[in-house]
Amino acid sequence: MMKRFLFGLLSLGSTLVWAETPYPGLQVDVTRDGNQYSFTASFDTPLSKCAAYQYLTDYEGAKYLPGVIESLAFRESATKVRVERIADERVLFIHVRLRSTMEYTEKPFDSLAFKQLTGDSKTFQGNWTITANQQGSTLRFEGSWEPDSMIPLFIIDHFAKNGLIDRFDAIAQMAAKRKGLLTNGCGEAQMANSGE
Repeated sequence: MMKRFLFGLLSLGSTLVWAETPYPGLQVDVTRDGNQYSFTASFDTPLSKCAAYQYLTDYEGAKYLPGVIESLAFRESATKVRVERIADERVLFIHVRLRSTMEYTEKPFDSLAFKQLTGDSKTFQGNWTITANQQGSTLRFEGSWEPDSMIPLFIIDHFAKNGLIDRFDAIAQMAAKRKGLLTNGCGEAQMANSGE
């Protein structure tokens, strides 16, 4: 039961919009309707649209995010990838190891959608979109989550609020650090993709 509750905390968070965020320009909004959470996050990154897409599709690179122990990707077709993740979460004095399997659907270089195949939530799905801007690109996330837990939702709200901004902050910070890294194939992709 606690394991199911904590799985969702690795992936999202809580109840409203926070004005101050660690990463400049990071915007996060989460609402709850009954047992269903809907959430959005967006931030600008210095990565080009192609580089941002490569960052988001570096599934095994997710192991460098806080709490993620292992992230294994298995390509199933030209646009589908199955990702198995193991993560550790600590809430108060409780330590839990969580496992999930997600299916990602890729649309180079514009978006990336996923849905949970197995895991500790009733449902978890989302979509990343990438939009070019003058400084690089804007990454926007929209998702929904329904926990599978007997824990009261007001407790989930409280713990989720404390973890969501940290999760997206880590994603944004990691993207910004990749600016100086070479990205294979982006030169050719930029020439082929006039929206870049």
